[in-house]
Amino acid sequence: MNEIFDLIYKLLKWISALTGLTYREVNIIVYFIIIPAFFIFLISKILNKKHLIFGFLVLILILFLIIPDFEIFSDKLFNLSVDFLNWFEHIGLNYVQASVVICVIVPILIITLLLYLNKSRAKSEVEN
Repeated sequence: MNEIFDLIYKLLKWISALTGLTYREVNIIVYFIIIPAFFIFLISKILNKKHLIFGFLVLILILFLIIPDFEIFSDKLFNLSVDFLNWFEHIGLNYVQASVVICVIVPILIITLLLYLNKSRAKSEVEN
C-alpha cells in the first residue's frame, strides 16, 4: 500500500511542478474533476446520452466561475478529504491504506465495470 501511495503522491507532485499548481490543486483536479469526468464519459457512452458530458462540463465551468480562489478552495476540500480518509481508522484502515482503497482501488474497479458495460453494450449493438 505504501508503495502505491508514494507512487501516486510523486506523480501528483510531478504534475504540480510541471503545471505550477499546488499539490492540493492537482489532487482536487484529478480526484474531483478528471476521474469523475472519465466516469461520466463512460456512463454517457453506455447510456448513449452525450448530454451527460455537456452537463458535467457546464457544471465544472460554473464552479470555476463562482470559486473566487481555487487554491483556497482546494486547500479546504483537500483537508475535508483528509478528514474523510482519516475516518476509516474506525474500521482499521490508516490514512495511507484508506487513500489507496478509496482513491486508487475503488476508481479502478468502477472504471473496469464501466468499461465492461460499455463493451457489452457495443457488442449487443453489433449483434442487433
